[in-house]
Amino acid sequence: MCPHRALSLLLVSALLAGCASMSESECQVADWGRVGLNDGARGEPERRLADYTEDCGKTGVVPNALAYRQGWDAGIKRFCTAANGWQQGLQGRADKAQVCATQPGAEAFTRYLNAGLQVHQTQERMRQNTQEIQRLHKKLESAASDDEKRRIRRSLQDIDQDQFRLRMYLGQQQMLAP
Repeated sequence: MCPHRALSLLLVSALLAGCASMSESECQVADWGRVGLNDGARGEPERRLADYTEDCGKTGVVPNALAYRQGWDAGIKRFCTAANGWQQGLQGRADKAQVCATQPGAEAFTRYLNAGLQVHQTQERMRQNTQEIQRLHKKLESAASDDEKRRIRRSLQDIDQDQFRLRMYLGQQQMLAP
């Protein structure tokens, strides 16, 4: 494999891993248009170029800002879609709303991001309920009195009803997927 290609692959791998800075060798071989495209496609803010400028400037390399911005513009269009808004919401990534605020499709991205966030919150509530059910079952096994067992069983019934309601609500929420 060509050394430049190997370094380019290393650069892309580092960027995909979310590394904010670059090594001197990465700065020297960077395809700034591709770096911008990858950052935009992952929803990274355009200001990330300032990090590269600072990091690479220490090694005497000046990033090609025009190429980066052209790549970022193309990448952010891929990111700011309704389908990706939904996926970001399902992952609980509310922080990504701001990067799309001024982009075409921002309204759809934000609408589906919020719908996905609601699903994420419902699923998180269901996970918390499941943990509480497990905790109460353990407590029920060691309960000493009948009154304590009744209280625990009532709590379990309440949580079970909440889980049923949440499952119904989750089904309704998921119908909003793009």
